[in-house]
Amino acid sequence: MAHEWDERFARLLTAVLPPSARDAGLTPDLDLKKAGLDSLATIELLVSLEGEYGVEFPEEVLTGATFATPAALWRVLSAQGAGQAEAGPLAA
Repeated sequence: MAHEWDERFARLLTAVLPPSARDAGLTPDLDLKKAGLDSLATIELLVSLEGEYGVEFPEEVLTGATFATPAALWRVLSAQGAGQAEAGPLAA
């Protein structure tokens, strides 16, 4: 099954999940909380995504719904302009 997100997104998301969830793989509707995405991992993921894609998540999207599934998170990330950052992170 083809996923809607890119490899960088998958790499960053799986990096913050427990090993058991990494082994199971990402699916669009994976319940990230049940997979082990806790509050600390959510913050780590947020910082990683913002740095990798050169975007900033507005406060109004920092909700449980945004981080509920990979598909939901990718939709919000894409809306922040992630598709425009395909060449990699912005230079510091």
